[in-house]
Amino acid sequence: MCDSDPTPPALRTDRVRLAVLMAPKPGLSFEEFDRYWLDVHANVFSSIAIAKRNLLKYEQFHLDPNYDGIVAAQSLAQAKSPFRGIAIFEATSLDKIFEIFQDEEYLRVVVPDERQFFDHEKAQILAGPFASVIDKP
Repeated sequence: MCDSDPTPPALRTDRVRLAVLMAPKPGLSFEEFDRYWLDVHANVFSSIAIAKRNLLKYEQFHLDPNYDGIVAAQSLAQAKSPFRGIAIFEATSLDKIFEIFQDEEYLRVVVPDERQFFDHEKAQILAGPFASVIDKP
């Protein structure tokens, strides 16, 4: 959609996203969580065959503690989030994403690595279609 296009945005039907709101493992500093997730876990997860096969995109959204003061000064939200990042998975269907989480290699390789930095019990998952409203190159 461009600025002069009067067509309203539409939800995509060819792909779906799943977002996992991530909280650090208790006892881990934000910096330890952040570095491990990007420097170690990203490579572990992206190395498994089913992730390569089933995903169109895997992104990590990292919170920046330098922005905490700026964000707190805004009136958009009153409560500080316990989450310190969002893992975003994109595929042609939600089934393709959930196949990853049930895969033997994922369970054997990735889950033990997740336990090094990520608190599964505090995680929240959101899933659904998406629409690009503004999308500049």
